[in-house]
Amino acid sequence: MNTDPGVVRALFASHYFLFAFLTSLGTLQIAVSNAGTRGLWMTPNAGMTRLLGIALILTAIAVFFLQPLWVDGPWAAGSVEADSLTRDWGTASWDEIAGARNVNDIHGGLDGVKQAAWFSLAAISAFLVSAIAGTVTMKVLAFADQQTGETASRDDSDGLEGLIRRSYFSNLPDSFRNFKSEIGDVWRSGIRNSDRWSLIKTVFSRSSK
Repeated sequence: MNTDPGVVRALFASHYFLFAFLTSLGTLQIAVSNAGTRGLWMTPNAGMTRLLGIALILTAIAVFFLQPLWVDGPWAAGSVEADSLTRDWGTASWDEIAGARNVNDIHGGLDGVKQAAWFSLAAISAFLVSAIAGTVTMKVLAFADQQTGETASRDDSDGLEGLIRRSYFSNLPDSFRNFKSEIGDVWRSGIRNSDRWSLIKTVFSRSSK
């Protein structure tokens, strides 16, 4: 290959991150719209949120696999073969688009560890975007309720149920406080109800000696 593997790796990482981010964001929007957890909606309407999720996933797939047609990379037309060493820098042709991203990791392609790292970062970023957008969405819904004269009753629920009527950030303190107060009881209940030879009971018994 007539290209620095580091340059290829940086290009692949940016493309893969965008693909993973958009697909994660789209999948999350479909899931929360079906579940009714409005605190993570990117729009005030469930149907629109679901359609947005589908559009994000389709856009991610189209952009990721068609990018070589207009973005210069290690897939220049006429050089795309099974062996990455034959690659030249440039844009791909339609007949070679299927194999354009098949680049060995020693020549700049992403190995499994790097893909896992970039996917995790993209998924976390997608959740944060949903949480921020959900905060705006809940304010829009609250304003709409005020305009129609509706008053929302106080909601003390937490966890996923709390996201039905509250944003992620307003729901987080109550959820964390309840988690801290209940985790001890949950742990002790798990120890009591676990099988005599279970791993959790064995570890607990040894650590308490």
